[in-house]
Amino acid sequence: MKPQLTAMGHDQVKNRLATLKHARTAARERMRTARKFCDFREDVTYVEAVRDYERMEADILELERLLDDATIVESKQTDVVSFGNKVVIRERNDEETESYRIVSEAEADLGQGSISSSSPLGRNLIGATVGQIVHVESPEGTLAFEVLSIEA
Repeated sequence: MKPQLTAMGHDQVKNRLATLKHARTAARERMRTARKFCDFREDVTYVEAVRDYERMEADILELERLLDDATIVESKQTDVVSFGNKVVIRERNDEETESYRIVSEAEADLGQGSISSSSPLGRNLIGATVGQIVHVESPEGTLAFEVLSIEA
Protein backbone atom coordinates (compact mmCIF):
# COMPACT_ATOMS: atom_id res chain seq x y z
CA MET A 1 0.00 0.00 0.00
CA LYS A 2 1.30 3.44 -0.90
CA PRO A 3 1.98 5.82 1.98
CA GLN A 4 -0.48 8.69 2.34
CA LEU A 5 0.25 12.30 3.21
CA THR A 6 -1.95 15.33 3.59
CA ALA A 7 -1.00 18.31 1.42
CA MET A 8 0.32 20.09 4.52
CA GLY A 9 2.25 16.96 5.54
CA HIS A 10 3.77 16.72 2.07
CA ASP A 11 5.02 20.31 2.41
CA GLN A 12 6.38 19.57 5.89
CA VAL A 13 8.30 16.54 4.63
CA LYS A 14 9.70 18.57 1.70
CA ASN A 15 10.84 21.29 4.14
CA ARG A 16 12.40 18.71 6.47
CA LEU A 17 14.23 17.19 3.50
CA ALA A 18 15.54 20.58 2.36
CA THR A 19 16.77 21.32 5.89
CA LEU A 20 18.57 17.97 6.08
CA LYS A 21 20.18 18.45 2.69
CA HIS A 22 21.42 21.87 3.76
CA ALA A 23 22.75 20.47 7.06
CA ARG A 24 24.50 17.65 5.18
CA THR A 25 27.08 20.14 3.87
CA ALA A 26 28.02 21.16 7.41
CA ALA A 27 28.19 17.50 8.46
CA ARG A 28 30.59 16.72 5.61
CA GLU A 29 32.78 19.63 6.67
CA ARG A 30 32.84 18.36 10.29
CA MET A 31 34.00 14.96 9.01
CA ARG A 32 36.74 16.55 6.87
CA THR A 33 37.95 18.67 9.77
CA ALA A 34 37.92 15.75 12.20
CA ARG A 35 39.74 13.56 9.65
CA LYS A 36 42.63 16.04 9.46
CA PHE A 37 43.38 15.87 13.16
CA CYS A 38 42.69 12.30 14.20
CA ASP A 39 43.87 8.78 14.61
CA PHE A 40 40.91 7.00 12.94
CA ARG A 41 40.88 4.08 15.36
CA GLU A 42 40.51 6.15 18.52
CA ASP A 43 39.13 9.58 17.67
CA VAL A 44 35.67 10.04 19.16
CA THR A 45 35.11 13.33 17.32
CA TYR A 46 35.63 11.68 13.95
CA VAL A 47 33.49 8.63 14.81
CA GLU A 48 30.64 10.88 15.99
CA ALA A 49 30.89 13.05 12.87
CA VAL A 50 30.67 9.95 10.67
CA ARG A 51 27.70 8.58 12.62
CA ASP A 52 25.87 11.91 12.40
CA TYR A 53 26.51 12.07 8.67
CA GLU A 54 25.34 8.48 8.12
CA ARG A 55 22.15 9.12 10.15
CA MET A 56 21.50 12.23 8.13
CA GLU A 57 22.02 10.37 4.83
CA ALA A 58 19.63 7.61 5.95
CA ASP A 59 17.00 10.19 6.90
CA ILE A 60 17.40 11.94 3.54
CA LEU A 61 16.94 8.67 1.65
CA GLU A 62 13.88 7.79 3.72
CA LEU A 63 12.25 11.18 3.14
CA GLU A 64 13.04 11.10 -0.59
CA ARG A 65 11.49 7.63 -0.86
CA LEU A 66 8.42 8.79 1.06
CA LEU A 67 7.95 11.79 -1.23
CA ASP A 68 8.40 9.63 -4.34
CA ASP A 69 5.93 6.96 -3.20
CA ALA A 70 3.32 8.96 -1.29
CA THR A 71 -0.18 9.72 -2.41
CA ILE A 72 -1.43 13.15 -1.39
CA VAL A 73 -4.89 12.84 0.12
CA GLU A 74 -7.14 15.87 0.31
CA SER A 75 -9.34 15.95 3.39
CA LYS A 76 -13.05 15.90 2.59
CA GLN A 77 -16.06 16.76 4.70
CA THR A 78 -17.79 13.44 5.35
CA ASP A 79 -20.05 11.82 7.88
CA VAL A 80 -17.36 9.33 8.89
CA VAL A 81 -13.83 9.99 10.10
CA SER A 82 -11.26 9.42 7.38
CA PHE A 83 -7.61 10.21 6.73
CA GLY A 84 -6.93 13.94 6.91
CA ASN A 85 -10.06 14.82 8.89
CA LYS A 86 -9.95 16.90 12.05
CA VAL A 87 -11.94 15.18 14.79
CA VAL A 88 -13.23 16.72 18.01
CA ILE A 89 -13.62 14.14 20.77
CA ARG A 90 -14.29 14.01 24.49
CA GLU A 91 -13.35 11.28 26.91
CA ARG A 92 -16.56 9.87 28.37
CA ASN A 93 -15.80 10.87 31.97
CA ASP A 94 -14.43 14.30 31.11
CA GLU A 95 -15.91 17.65 30.06
CA GLU A 96 -12.84 18.84 28.16
CA THR A 97 -12.73 18.31 24.42
CA GLU A 98 -9.69 17.42 22.36
CA SER A 99 -9.21 17.83 18.63
CA TYR A 100 -6.86 15.90 16.40
CA ARG A 101 -6.16 15.71 12.69
CA ILE A 102 -5.71 12.13 11.47
CA VAL A 103 -2.48 11.98 9.44
CA SER A 104 0.34 9.61 8.46
CA GLU A 105 3.06 8.48 10.83
CA ALA A 106 5.53 10.73 8.99
CA GLU A 107 3.57 13.89 9.77
CA ALA A 108 2.05 13.02 13.17
CA ASP A 109 2.88 15.56 15.86
CA LEU A 110 0.83 15.45 19.04
CA GLY A 111 2.05 18.93 20.01
CA GLN A 112 0.55 20.27 16.78
CA GLY A 113 -2.70 18.34 17.26
CA SER A 114 -2.11 15.61 14.72
CA ILE A 115 -2.10 11.87 15.38
CA SER A 116 -1.17 8.96 13.18
CA SER A 117 -3.90 6.94 11.52
CA SER A 118 -2.01 3.87 12.75
CA SER A 119 -1.94 4.96 16.42
CA PRO A 120 -4.42 3.21 18.73
CA LEU A 121 -6.68 6.29 18.89
CA GLY A 122 -6.31 7.06 15.16
CA ARG A 123 -7.10 3.47 14.16
CA ASN A 124 -10.24 3.46 16.28
CA LEU A 125 -11.41 6.88 15.08
CA ILE A 126 -11.16 5.97 11.36
CA GLY A 127 -14.68 5.06 10.25
CA ALA A 128 -16.39 6.50 13.34
CA THR A 129 -19.38 8.84 13.07
CA VAL A 130 -20.54 11.81 15.14
CA GLY A 131 -22.03 10.57 18.40
CA GLN A 132 -20.23 7.24 18.24
CA ILE A 133 -18.20 5.99 21.20
CA VAL A 134 -14.81 4.53 20.35
CA HIS A 135 -12.82 2.43 22.79
CA VAL A 136 -9.05 2.55 23.02
CA GLU A 137 -6.89 0.16 25.01
CA SER A 138 -4.25 1.89 27.12
CA PRO A 139 -1.89 0.82 29.92
CA GLU A 140 -4.42 2.30 32.38
CA GLY A 141 -7.26 0.26 30.87
CA THR A 142 -9.90 0.90 28.23
CA LEU A 143 -10.67 4.54 27.46
CA ALA A 144 -13.94 5.59 25.83
CA PHE A 145 -14.15 8.67 23.59
CA GLU A 146 -17.22 10.23 22.05
CA VAL A 147 -16.88 11.73 18.56
CA LEU A 148 -18.34 15.26 18.76
CA SER A 149 -17.58 16.56 15.26
CA ILE A 150 -15.74 15.81 12.04
CA GLU A 151 -14.16 18.54 9.93
CA ALA A 152 -12.38 18.48 6.56
